[in-house]
Amino acid sequence: MATLEPQVNRKAKLPNPLTIAHRGGAGLWPENTLPAFEASARAGYDGAELDVQLTKDGVLAVTHDFRPNVEITRDTHGQWLQGTPPLIRALTFAQLQDFDVGRAREGSAYARSHPKLAAHDGARVPSLKQVIDAVRDAPGFRLLIELKASIGDPALSAASEAMAEAVVALLQAENFMHRAVLVGFAWKGLIRAHKLAPEIPCWFSTTQAQFRQPDEGGDNVAKIIRDAGGQGWFPHFSDVTPASVRAAREAGIAIAAWTVNEPNDLARMFAYGLDAICTDFPNRLAPN
Repeated sequence: MATLEPQVNRKAKLPNPLTIAHRGGAGLWPENTLPAFEASARAGYDGAELDVQLTKDGVLAVTHDFRPNVEITRDTHGQWLQGTPPLIRALTFAQLQDFDVGRAREGSAYARSHPKLAAHDGARVPSLKQVIDAVRDAPGFRLLIELKASIGDPALSAASEAMAEAVVALLQAENFMHRAVLVGFAWKGLIRAHKLAPEIPCWFSTTQAQFRQPDEGGDNVAKIIRDAGGQGWFPHFSDVTPASVRAAREAGIAIAAWTVNEPNDLARMFAYGLDAICTDFPNRLAPN
């Protein structure tokens, strides 16, 4: 079974899914920034999901896109980035620090899809170590760490196996293994991490409708993940049904959902009794 145990609502005597702030709570604070992770920890949520990539000099940078996102990134002069920025893997961590990622560009698609996003001017791309340091003193606060490796075009990022090795080494050095879960679509990296440190749970992500088998309720997916060494299945919420939850339970693995934002969907995922719900709006799943 998975090593993460769901919290318990003492009044209802029922298990509660872990409330996980997607990218630190991307609907509330600038995504994948220290202000977001610190705010999520202070709010009492169960944890945060984040993305890691390896920079040119081998630092685990916490950022989602393979290039700085021009809709949320300004240069040293406060100007919004234009054109096609360099790849994260082609930049040193010091070079990344030149970018301000503390607000969305007014009028951009990102700003329209994040209308209540708070601004934190001056926020920089943090390293994974900085995030760990920022949340270390929050009791029980977990990090779901996605190995953000490119599957379609390997040239866009470092190899997922290299990311896995770097993440495992850092978690071991920081004594943070018991508060981390590795997730992602780069299954090769998760398999590598499991071989290096089987005590760190690995939850295998799937995209919308990926491997969906309606007649079998996800049996094949859950078994494939279990047989690959995974401790959990992390599908898009649209693929989560009572049948897929049952399949995960029968396979002996955890099941969580990404990224659930609308109240009706949150309520449905909560009712399914998942192990975790990943959302841009963790405030919509109030902590106990």
